Amino acid sequence: MKKLFTNEYLVKKEFLSTALCQRWEKKIFDNLDIFGSDVEPQYGQLAAYYGMIESGLNESYYRFADKHNKYLRKEFPEIEEIIEAVAALILDLSGLPPGALPIVPRDKKYFLMAGFNLQLRSWHLYNIHTDTEGLLLYPESIFKKSTRAYSCVISIKRTAQYVNDRGGDLDIWQERYLADHLDDFYKPDGSAAKSLKNRKKIPYDVGNMLLFDSFMPHVVIPFDIKKKSDRRISFVVHFNYRKHTDRNPFPHLEYWY
Repeated sequence: MKKLFTNEYLVKKEFLSTALCQRWEKKIFDNLDIFGSDVEPQYGQLAAYYGMIESGLNESYYRFADKHNKYLRKEFPEIEEIIEAVAALILDLSGLPPGALPIVPRDKKYFLMAGFNLQLRSWHLYNIHTDTEGLLLYPESIFKKSTRAYSCVISIKRTAQYVNDRGGDLDIWQERYLADHLDDFYKPDGSAAKSLKNRKKIPYDVGNMLLFDSFMPHVVIPFDIKKKSDRRISFVVHFNYRKHTDRNPFPHLEYWY
């Protein structure tokens, strides 16, 4: 759909209340067996996280997605309303009226509807990337100008390093690169950006929401973790416009994590 925006981002301050973020933070820290940084015990969000698909462990992702969705709906009931609000923003930014497109989960059984990034360990990798992992279901879409994909990140908790070093905050380049044009963005080393011209600094104040074109390169600023208060939590959901799918044979915005 041509009207859906590209090469843009939106920062909405206080999208979630501080009280809600603190309530979520406590619930996550109280359930580290589910939200921890590994797939132990047998059930946990990380066993139903699209990173498992990147690692070739798609069976684990599919097996636990439905279970974790049920957990999220029970323990974090606000999530579905938040997803609808973000989708409405996508339509509004695109000049489309509310309800112009149905908002549909990618698959109620085999894909997560949303999730949390909880970083329990230090993050030293300066990894500039685009968010195309979830488009592996439609591999040709990462090369098409017509693809409309969006990433939504909401800050639930900042790291302790953000004050001096911006640790855990995010930089985003307001430039759109399809998969076969990324060489135009990176230096020959394949990791550093050729230019800082369109680089924007995004502060991750608690409750802030960042919505952006998933083909825009971005990077989390490295940080160190020494104690519980240093940890970083963000809420993430992705969207993609589809003309149709086998399960939803009509134009829609699908969402997943």
